[in-house]
Amino acid sequence: MEKLLTIAVPSYNMENYLPHNLPTYVDSRLAGRLEVIILDNASQDSTAQIAQSFAEQHPQIFTLLQRDSRGYGSSINAALAMAQGKYFRIVDADDWVNTQDLLSLLDKLETCSADVVQTNYCKVVMSTGEKIPIRFKNIVYNKKYTIFAPCQENAPCIHSTVYRTALLRESGFAMQDGIFFVDEEYVILPFIHAKSVVFYDLDIYRYLVGNPAQSTSPENRAKYAGHREQILRRLLEVYCSAQMDENTKSYCFFRIAQAAADHLTTLYMYLPNRSQGRREGLKWERFLQENYPAFYSAARKKGFLLRQLCRVHLSLPAYQRLKKALLK
Repeated sequence: MEKLLTIAVPSYNMENYLPHNLPTYVDSRLAGRLEVIILDNASQDSTAQIAQSFAEQHPQIFTLLQRDSRGYGSSINAALAMAQGKYFRIVDADDWVNTQDLLSLLDKLETCSADVVQTNYCKVVMSTGEKIPIRFKNIVYNKKYTIFAPCQENAPCIHSTVYRTALLRESGFAMQDGIFFVDEEYVILPFIHAKSVVFYDLDIYRYLVGNPAQSTSPENRAKYAGHREQILRRLLEVYCSAQMDENTKSYCFFRIAQAAADHLTTLYMYLPNRSQGRREGLKWERFLQENYPAFYSAARKKGFLLRQLCRVHLSLPAYQRLKKALLK
């Protein structure tokens, strides 16, 4: 039986989360069709033992790869190199899946030929268990689109995105290692080579939010701001050197411009020392202006607003309330 989907589960010291994540793939109807590669990235707790027990009990589904590096990016690269599935996706170890809709996805992947598959997902608030559904807008489910128009309104993220494995390999895709925020590479760089996308009305991924240990928390975004800049510099360099048709170029510009502007939020609002935040924010704006003027123009208005909020020392809770009000 052909394996239809490989799921990579990168794990570092995840003994508290894997017992909730891994059982969501345990279903006899998935055996032989689904491959789950658990990557133990030099964990110092019982992550490896938990993963090994699932691999021993369900060898048709789980494979454990023990590594001597903590690197997230290199673990995904390793999973992609050994993946047997027709399609490939990532599920972080502190998240999980909806088993029934995962089964439905595999049924669809049997006949699917799109380069990219997008599925709905839910955010799950860590403190309360509240589920917040995230659904696509203004699209026709099960219709094969060219990649660009629907994805510009429904920006793909790591929680929604499944790739054709051959596309990732043929494009030479690889993540940088040893840094956070490489999910931005994952949801932007392969699109340079993709030609088609399909959206399925399936609610698969469960994304745990509100965990202060996550790289997306304001504290960690501030702490690892240099990592984000390293990612963005790579995205900008690839964008300017890659050969793309105009539609691809327009889409990738939109996504990278979003990320470049969002980095200003980190610098102006999340760095606890606001004087440092203004210096770093202005430095990033000058870098864009001097090297990538079109991206600077796209981020300039947001930069100006954030600079003023930083200057008056608007608190982070007040900024988050303002942002929520503006998005209503």
